[in-house]
Amino acid sequence: MAEIAHDEPVLAAPRRRGRPRRLSREAVINAAISLLSEVGLEGFSLAPLAKRLKAGVMSLYTYFPNRELLLLAVADAIYARFEPPAPGAAWQDQLRGWMWAVVDLFDRHPVAVQLSMWNGHVSPAWLRTWAPLATLLRQQKLEGQRLAFALSWFTTATLGFISSQRQSPENRRAETLAHAATLEPSLQQLASELWADFESVDRDAALTFGFDNIINGMERLIRSDQVPLPSRSGRWSVSERAAAAGPKIEGD
Repeated sequence: MAEIAHDEPVLAAPRRRGRPRRLSREAVINAAISLLSEVGLEGFSLAPLAKRLKAGVMSLYTYFPNRELLLLAVADAIYARFEPPAPGAAWQDQLRGWMWAVVDLFDRHPVAVQLSMWNGHVSPAWLRTWAPLATLLRQQKLEGQRLAFALSWFTTATLGFISSQRQSPENRRAETLAHAATLEPSLQQLASELWADFESVDRDAALTFGFDNIINGMERLIRSDQVPLPSRSGRWSVSERAAAAGPKIEGD
């Protein structure tokens, strides 16, 4: 009887160690958003991003030749999540809806504030978010310098107010009075009493009040037929006040 040949043992293929994670443009953007949420724009660089992706820095250049182009793509991705108000409502309600949509976006992605403009350049993503305001205000007969003034004032007032209110709960904590002991006794007592009440201030209530006043300011600008003139007294001229107190406008 012929001997039965025994098969040679089959060796398992060696495992590949250190295989890099498969990259994609979307994966790089998502990792950048995550990193930015932790370190902010100032602390963001490609080296820690590559480490997070378990990839080499040079591999990121396949998708984004430089940091600037990556940040522009990140801004596009974040601002694409902006949920604008539905059209058709009164212009006041559209402005108010836009402001709350900005609050929602900044709450979800705080770095969006920084990604509206950096290195002295406005990001296209922010411009696409902001441009509908110009269209809306043009429909209210604002043009030229009046439109520019209204847009500048509205944007600055809104973004500055939102940013300050986002920080306010932190600033109103009792711990922020750690150095109040250097004040005069009467001021120490005043600060202590006020801070006890500050902690109970509702952020959204403050935002609602502020937005209403910004809308009131826009109504005043739309009623006026001229750009407000500088006045250290904090008041418009007689002619400006008369124009601003004109007939009620649509949406009142």
